[in-house]
Amino acid sequence: MTDDDTPFDDADGRPDYGRVLVVLLALLGVVLASTAVPALSPQGTTTPAEELVPQPPDVGDAGGAGSGAGSGGGGLGALNPGSQTDVGGDLGGENAMRSQSAETHFVVRSTSASYWRTGAYDVYEGDGWAQSGEPTPADGDLGVADGRGEEVHYRVQLNRTATALPTVWRPSRVSRNDVLVTDGGAVRAEAALPGGTAYDGVSYAPRRDPDALRTAGTDYPEEVRERYTRLPASTDGRLKPFTDQLTDDADSPYETARTVESWLEEEKNYSLEVDEPGGDDVAGQFVFDMEAGYCEYFATSMVAMLRTQDVPARYVVGYSTGERTGEDTYTVRGMNAHAWVEVYFPDRGWVRFDPTPGQERLEQERESFREQRSGDYEATETGSPGEEFSTNGSDADGTPGENGSDGDGEPDGSTDGGDGSSGDATDDGDRERTVGEYTVGLNRSAAPGAPVTVTVTRNGLPVGGAMVTFNGEPVGVTDQDGQVVGEVPYAESLRVDVDGDAVLRADADGDTEGTPDGVELFDVAAAGGPAADRFYAAGQAGANATFDVATNATLAVDGDAVTGGEVTVTATVDGVPVRRAAVLVDGERVGETDDEGAATVALPDETGDVTVRVERGPVAGERTLTLAALNVSATPTAPVALPGTGVVVEATLGDDPVAGATVTVAGERVGETNVDGRTTARLPLANAARIAVDAHGQRAEQTVGGLFVNLAGTLLAALAVLGGAVLLTRRYGIDPATVRRALRRVPDLIATALVALGAVADRAVARLWARALLTADHLRSMVAGRRSPGDLLDALRDWLAARRAEVRSAAAGATAAAVGDDGPEGSHATVREAWAEFLDAVSLRRPGTRTPAAIGSHAVERDDLPSDAVWTLVDAFRAVEYGDRDPDERVPEVREAVAEVRRTVERREGGEDATGRTAGDADGVDDSPAGADAGVAD
Repeated sequence: MTDDDTPFDDADGRPDYGRVLVVLLALLGVVLASTAVPALSPQGTTTPAEELVPQPPDVGDAGGAGSGAGSGGGGLGALNPGSQTDVGGDLGGENAMRSQSAETHFVVRSTSASYWRTGAYDVYEGDGWAQSGEPTPADGDLGVADGRGEEVHYRVQLNRTATALPTVWRPSRVSRNDVLVTDGGAVRAEAALPGGTAYDGVSYAPRRDPDALRTAGTDYPEEVRERYTRLPASTDGRLKPFTDQLTDDADSPYETARTVESWLEEEKNYSLEVDEPGGDDVAGQFVFDMEAGYCEYFATSMVAMLRTQDVPARYVVGYSTGERTGEDTYTVRGMNAHAWVEVYFPDRGWVRFDPTPGQERLEQERESFREQRSGDYEATETGSPGEEFSTNGSDADGTPGENGSDGDGEPDGSTDGGDGSSGDATDDGDRERTVGEYTVGLNRSAAPGAPVTVTVTRNGLPVGGAMVTFNGEPVGVTDQDGQVVGEVPYAESLRVDVDGDAVLRADADGDTEGTPDGVELFDVAAAGGPAADRFYAAGQAGANATFDVATNATLAVDGDAVTGGEVTVTATVDGVPVRRAAVLVDGERVGETDDEGAATVALPDETGDVTVRVERGPVAGERTLTLAALNVSATPTAPVALPGTGVVVEATLGDDPVAGATVTVAGERVGETNVDGRTTARLPLANAARIAVDAHGQRAEQTVGGLFVNLAGTLLAALAVLGGAVLLTRRYGIDPATVRRALRRVPDLIATALVALGAVADRAVARLWARALLTADHLRSMVAGRRSPGDLLDALRDWLAARRAEVRSAAAGATAAAVGDDGPEGSHATVREAWAEFLDAVSLRRPGTRTPAAIGSHAVERDDLPSDAVWTLVDAFRAVEYGDRDPDERVPEVREAVAEVRRTVERREGGEDATGRTAGDADGVDDSPAGADAGVAD
């Protein structure tokens, strides 16, 4: 191989066009990987081209599981939760839940923001947690087929090695067949997955509406009750009585959970700087002895406290939502590793609660991010049902208040009641009425269907044995504490009558001696009182009081409101379910609510607004649902739609992307839309293609037409460009042979450019990498105080000056190399200049339209130019331009031949005779070629 050969020459020194073709195909693949792939990849993911570029080390985090802000660990953090974990210990990394590393662990594109779950634990061991049961293999289908809840589609791109696959609860499918599923529903890989692994998932998020959860009841499956309410013998004996007292006013498991959660958030501080507990009951130690902690302490304590109340709960680890860094894209970092609680609700499953003070946690993450990265960290997260917090400083609980609530869950502004028969009633509060010497009070607001305890006192003393009626219907007799329980009727108001100011008690055997004439006995046993007691009222007026009953029902809708779908509607008034109420859709009765105030409603197939109404007597509520129309758009990946080219298909319902929609092109199914509601298809070899998407019983279509017309227009444009080039060639007398020669040199030029580009890229990457490392050293020196910012600026200016000097030097060298000693193109210029001079001597009007041989024949036969000189020029020109021969070996004979042609033309213009002698030539000596050649410049 000579100095002039290229890596693309064969053994004979000629270009190996097969090798050039391979290089061109490889270049095309690189271009596609770096341009087409990013356009079709989810945001937040890297392309193959990006993976080829070395990334500098992540400053401030070697492993992503630090013990404090900016520290590194080297473990796998919450991406590798084991089957056991200590509270305050690790999860496969060094204090994973205390990590404040800003290193990205994974990126998620999801149709809904969520917490990303990696492990769940059911066995509380006092100082930590364990998982019971063995994980089972799964082929991607995780066995959730009921489809209840919000359907969530997501794609996870891991940035580091992991043995757990972050998923949204409750996962239904993942796009891998090498996974295991734990008893707690966490998804694990059979073998560690490397960074760069990506997978898709589909989950059904449980209903989290507070009103619906309040009415869920306590009908737990026995296995759930037995497994998730256990506490070890080492549990602090004070925990149950304390939690009993704390949750005394809670009338449902949901209220119990909210009460415990609120107490932890309000009474305990958030801090990463706490010592690992040394006792055998972390929950008791945190509740009674510690002032602060982080997520592990809060979550463990809430689970233990709920279990003392027989509310099934478990401990869960994974990651909080992270930072939204693009449309539906969330970057999840080491500092987002988190622990929370899941509480079980009948018919709804496991629902997430987060007792860790969310605002304080996000502010800590924000501060840590600022220490390690440029820019700000902004995040908004939804922890518990109805709770939202963010880094913008707001911290709204968001739990929907009761109707007319003043914050304590009870309605304001109850009006006075009473008919005045026993005196005027005064309003001593929204749940208490005073009528003369009597006071009638309720333990809660008068919501229809709610069980309320009525307390009757007279001058502050309980009135026992008084018969109480609700709106004229007997409900019972007050006990020795003056109390009786009854259910609020479905009416606009509640009138409570207390009869029996003078009350007589019959004997236990039912002796009614002494009963006044005309007085009807009241059977206490039949009214739910002690069977041994019988009372009768003397018929004297006691007291009556009237309370307003809330009749505006709130409707919660769970599920996707889409055409042909089903949603669960739950009606409540002040948190009390509206039972056995009629359910109407657009005025047509479709069902009835159950004892929890819930009913499943089938939505119509037509788009538009749908009114769902629930009513029972004067109690009613309604809600309008919008069933959006399915839309499809098709965008060509090429500048214009052409047969066989790509097209991006996007499906939407209103403004929301539709994941999982079936896409067909020209009647052929091509796939389903992803989490962005998009997929890429290929247009058929036809003039038009009908693109359709099907979802939720709807079909949307769009026709991409004029494909052949576009193709014809593209070809015509190309021909026009080519024709224009030909015209320009003729207009300016450019030889077509020259054009062909130039085209033949294109492969060599491309090959040479590829080699040069590769070398330049290699040097550039190496220099950039070295510069990145040096810059990192400079920054560390500045942080450590060894260098000042001024020193760094001086170094930057010196480096820029050196780069400018290199550029000027390279430009000067390139110019010198191009010019050389023989002019711009050396020997090639000599041959081409001689040929151009020869063409000037030929009488052809457009020699550029003739071949060199035709030009030579015309020059000899028509112009009578020297035959030997003409054919020497023709042969030399063809050998150099078409045969890629070395021009140096032909230069002498070319110079001699063009000199002879010039002498011939000069003699003819000077009047020479046939012998070559002019009339004025007196010496009789012919001009010699040697003498004439003196006029030819070398």
